[in-house]
Formats: sequence, structure tokens, C-alpha cells
Amino acid sequence: MKKTIIICVLFGLTIFLSVVGTLYLTDSSGVPADFEVHHIDSQVLSEKRRIIVKKPKGYDQRSEQTYPVIYICGGNSLTYSVGYDTELLTRLGHLEPAIIVGIPNINQASRQRDLTPPFMKQDLDIDNSPLGQANRYLKFIEEEVITLVEKRYRNSSKKIIVGHSREGLFVTYTLMSKPDLFQGHLALSPALWREDHLIVKRFQEQLSNIDRIPSRFYISMGDQEVPKMTKAFDHLADILKHNSTIHKIRHKCTYTAGANHQTNPYLSAPEGLEWLLSIQ
Repeated sequence: MKKTIIICVLFGLTIFLSVVGTLYLTDSSGVPADFEVHHIDSQVLSEKRRIIVKKPKGYDQRSEQTYPVIYICGGNSLTYSVGYDTELLTRLGHLEPAIIVGIPNINQASRQRDLTPPFMKQDLDIDNSPLGQANRYLKFIEEEVITLVEKRYRNSSKKIIVGHSREGLFVTYTLMSKPDLFQGHLALSPALWREDHLIVKRFQEQLSNIDRIPSRFYISMGDQEVPKMTKAFDHLADILKHNSTIHKIRHKCTYTAGANHQTNPYLSAPEGLEWLLSIQ
């Protein structure tokens, strides 16, 4: 009992320090010294892109060890936070060490273009809005980002993808489009509400036509988020729980107590990472 209490206290401290530390991390052009920067002249996207990579502690001293890779889509602050969470949870013995790869957006326009599924509008406020190009962006990640990481770093076969809000929408699309590419999907407050839950409906259709998806799917939502977010989340959770899909994909849907849309990714990411990458 005493050991359990200590573990719970340490885990709570992990989450608290993660949120506090993130307050000091911004999406500025400055990158912490423990992150390496790589530039990709993307042939898929026809533009230059940047990724940032953090090696786990002891990486250079353990020349034979390989590591799982956690890919984070979107803002640098979430990448830094996930890097911090992973490092701390590793020290506490909850996770194996991992390589962190951040894939930042160029700007808001590229974010809308890249992260929106190709069957959905990029901008709901524009009547003739172009459809998203998440299929092209996923090809960029698969053929150029992952290829670079696998050439430069000692990675294992385990890959996790993480995203918040519209990036969480993209994580869900990735699970549908390339279910074998990543072994874990972490969607934090995903924007599933768009176009009357269209991606949820597409996901349900796909699940009805397959036997199994070989990936873990962790989805979280803050319990203080707006109704359109929670309603879509509940829709997906209900499908995963009740429509004969529980054995088709290992999943966990959870509400984060006291969290809103801005704080939920920082509060729930440690739990999601532990569920996806636990060494136990």
C-alpha cells in the first residue's frame, strides 16, 4: 500500500511539473540545446520543412541500444513537454527511454492544409474551402521524416504519433489511413466535431469492414471543454465501446478532470504515454 501511494504521488508530481515547465516553453524560433534541428527539402510537399529531435539521456554511451520514437505533430511547446514527460517517467521507471521528434507547422495556413483529412474542408468559414491534404502530409512523414530519423538515429520498430486538437484529428486520420505505420496513436482533445462528426462516421465505417487494427489508440478530452468537443468525443467513445469494435483495436478513452482545451494535452499526455509505452 505504501509503495502504491508513493508511485501515485510521484506520478502526480510528474504531471504538475510538466504543466509548470510548459508555461516557460513557447513556439518561438529558439530551440533548446538538447534538441537537434534538421531541415528537409521536401519533395512531397514542395517546400522546406524543419524537424527537431531529442535523444534520450545516455544515448551516445549506449551504442548498441535502440529506442522507440515518439513523433509529435504541431507546436514546439507540446514537443518540449512530451520530451520532459518522457524523460521524467523514464527516470521513475515507468517508461523505456525514447527518441522525441517534433514536426512543427509552418503557419496557420499550412496547419489547416496538412492536418485536415482529404474528405473534409480546411476552413469551415469559407463556402468553397479546399479539402485538406492530410494524405500528402502523411506521405511526407512516412517517406521523408521517418526515413531521416531511421537513417540518423538508432530506433526500434515501435513508433508513436501524438497530436492535439486539429493535430489530434490528423492522428485519428493516420490511424484510419495507415493503421500499420505507427504502433501507438495519442489524440489529445482531437477536433472530431468538424462537419457533423464526419471523421467519426468514417472511422465507424472502416471498423465495420476490418478484423483488427494493429495499434493502440489513446484519446483524451478535458472535462471543461466546450460541448461540441465533448459530444464528438463521446460519439467516438461509444462506437469503440458498444459497436463490436472493442476487440478490433486496443483503445482507451478518458476525460481529464479539471482540464480545458488548452491544458488537457499537458495534463493527459503523461498518462497516454505510459499506457502506450509502459515497460511493465
